[in-house]
Amino acid sequence: MTIDTSATTGLHHPDIKQVPGDRSTRDAVRRLAEDLDSQLDRSRPLARPDLERHGLGILARLSLSQQFLGFAMVAVSNVFWRRQFESVPFDRRLLLLPNCLRNTKMCRGTFSTLGLECAGCGACIIDRLKRRAEGLGYQFLIAEGTPGVIMRIMEGEADAIVGVACLDSLEKAFRHVAELGIPNVAVPLLINGCKDTEVEADMILPLLDLIREPEARHTQTYVPLLREAARIFEPAVLDGILAPYLSADAGKPGETESIALEWLRMGGKRLRPFLTLAAYAVARHGAAALSADAGVAGMIPQPIRKAALAIEVLHKASLVHDDIEDDDAFRYGSQTLHRTYGVAPAVNVGDYLVGLGYRLIGGEARELGAERVADVLAHVASAHLELCRGQGAELLWPRRGQVVRPKDALAIYALKTAPAFETALYAGFRAADAAIDLGVLKRFCTLLGEGYQVLNDLEDWEEHDSNKLTLGQDALSERPTILMAFAIEAGGGERLAALIASASREGSDRLAAGVQALYRELGVFDKAQALLDKLRARADETAGQIQHPDVAKLLRLLVKIVL
Repeated sequence: MTIDTSATTGLHHPDIKQVPGDRSTRDAVRRLAEDLDSQLDRSRPLARPDLERHGLGILARLSLSQQFLGFAMVAVSNVFWRRQFESVPFDRRLLLLPNCLRNTKMCRGTFSTLGLECAGCGACIIDRLKRRAEGLGYQFLIAEGTPGVIMRIMEGEADAIVGVACLDSLEKAFRHVAELGIPNVAVPLLINGCKDTEVEADMILPLLDLIREPEARHTQTYVPLLREAARIFEPAVLDGILAPYLSADAGKPGETESIALEWLRMGGKRLRPFLTLAAYAVARHGAAALSADAGVAGMIPQPIRKAALAIEVLHKASLVHDDIEDDDAFRYGSQTLHRTYGVAPAVNVGDYLVGLGYRLIGGEARELGAERVADVLAHVASAHLELCRGQGAELLWPRRGQVVRPKDALAIYALKTAPAFETALYAGFRAADAAIDLGVLKRFCTLLGEGYQVLNDLEDWEEHDSNKLTLGQDALSERPTILMAFAIEAGGGERLAALIASASREGSDRLAAGVQALYRELGVFDKAQALLDKLRARADETAGQIQHPDVAKLLRLLVKIVL
């Protein structure tokens, strides 16, 4: 389920994520949520405003404070999804638990890239839940957030989720799950915190056991399209698509091609190819493409898959070059290509991928029609130029010696990011011959791109990100970020310059802490968050201007996923 406090309307309490302290109150909320069962429209995922409305109604009937709204919304969401969750076989379900349930003093588990590996020592409730879930056939994961969860869904390993977390983490971790149409039920932690938390075990165990005869799914879902996008990158499928474009030596790739293919298979959310497939399927087939049993594989011709792959190939090429320009050390948890093979070979691999991307599109003129292919290629080429202009403006800004203003940062953000989203969508729409207002699409993608970069700036300062060389690197390199622009606008330009100069002389170890403290003092993070909220709202409003209702829903989903 999803709770978005930044967009909650009509509420006066600053905190809606408190769990009622007594069991009788929690049960009363759950019982009133059950009463809503017959009233809920299950044709599409329950929207946040509807969750909020039902939750407020429950609180009003029980004379409870709005601080319990998040808990009530979880209860309503569980009722909405429960039937579809129960109809999923045990071996197609995933139980997601948080690390903080473990007994930190006695735990003998170890951490891996996926999360905590339970040692089965019996020191906490995790072992009990794990044994029960795996005994039924569940998949099991102990981790914060949903990257691993979404990947398992995309790869076809799970069809439903039981999630346990604090209300704040449920909002962050499950924000994509419900919108994508994935059946899920959640149990909030009773005590928040980062360790030694508590949960109602007697609520989790019955949920695990619930099962009914499979029934037809009625709620719209994007899961089949997500899986179709992921399937493109399965080794056999990818090799089959690319075989005609590899070197002539008995169809075997050369060294540059091998590095490029390995890079294509590594990591990534596959968001852009998903957008191309979804844009085509929704524009061509409408809501029918969002049925759980739609058979989307038959709805998407092979040339569309090649176009979707081309969009991802071009994106991966840009990442190779970006990592070189930023001198990033890691990507997807591994060394970047230029750190592994050297700068020159990495540049060459990036260039090879650029050519491959264009070749994949250009090779479909016979199947898609020369006019469609020419339009897509022209759009991709235009986007390529805009992306380079944006990246160049960012890289060359320090040489100008100019003060960065918020509008300057946003202009660069729009050039750097918006064209990639726009091209991924346009390729699908054009291939489907959809009559989409390109002016509205461009405005939407501009707002989305600006918001994406603002969100990225904020997340870069939350904690160390293994994909970045070092926290505060943008400040040290004097990149024109929105955070820097807000700091200068608030009168902190000289102090920021002094911090950067000091770091240049004495090393950058203290730069991050100094800049972070300055940004907090000047309210920079709050201003950036307010801007993000505004961009999110404007992007959602702009999506609503698209006349095709199913396309408008797709764009609104994109706002929720990206921003």
